[in-house]
Amino acid sequence: MNRLRRRLDPVLHDIRQGRHLEAYSLFAVGLVLVVLGLTHRVGTQTLLAFTVAALALLVFRTAAPPDPAPASPDEVLRERQDLGPLRDLLERAEDLRVYGPTAINVLASAEDLRRLVLRRGGTARFVVLQPSGPALAQAAVQLDDNLDLGPALHSSLGALRRLDRHQGFNWRTLPFNPGFSLLIVNGDRPDGTVVVEFHGFGDDTINTRMHLVLDRRTTPHWYEYWLRRFDAVWEAAEPEPPGLLAPPASDPDPDAVPR
Repeated sequence: MNRLRRRLDPVLHDIRQGRHLEAYSLFAVGLVLVVLGLTHRVGTQTLLAFTVAALALLVFRTAAPPDPAPASPDEVLRERQDLGPLRDLLERAEDLRVYGPTAINVLASAEDLRRLVLRRGGTARFVVLQPSGPALAQAAVQLDDNLDLGPALHSSLGALRRLDRHQGFNWRTLPFNPGFSLLIVNGDRPDGTVVVEFHGFGDDTINTRMHLVLDRRTTPHWYEYWLRRFDAVWEAAEPEPPGLLAPPASDPDPDAVPR
């Protein structure tokens, strides 16, 4: 009994994951037809038609590209330095979605964001923490102390206000920190990328945090999960209230990047 269960477990797992359903369905139908044929309840023509259909499916499966193998842990679990330059992601971004307490590491490349995404007709949505309330102070206790969150967030808010002048750009603020950051490039496309950064607690530097790099092909379930988490963050966030950040007295260079 245990041996039979061990043999059936992979099959049940495939069915739950929606893999090889056509092969299992064909096997089940074939088994039923064999039983019916032995009891003379179906004719030779029916069995022959089924055999031809099974052979056709076998040829198709042989010619079709194999299902992608599940991603290995080393492919998914990364460090920040493994991600490469942000510019490489922006160059293929038509739809960019970002959540971070300050998102300063992305907004420091505001000019690349303007030139490579927005001016090409792309869209971008950003969520950062609200500067008022307890969220910022709590995040400062949780995160490493290599970045002063207050001034960094103020700089990010200035960059967000300037980017808000461009069509396709939108942003909101969140009254709490969910404990992770998200960077999503072309989330609804087959070649999309989702990067999840876990904030941890008391890290030495930002580079020591765990990052998940997900794509729809090799990690479809968790890719969709984290895609929906950004939707949840966006819905919980709030548009900029009046007076959140006063416009600068003079702004001779509207494309200036905050540093």
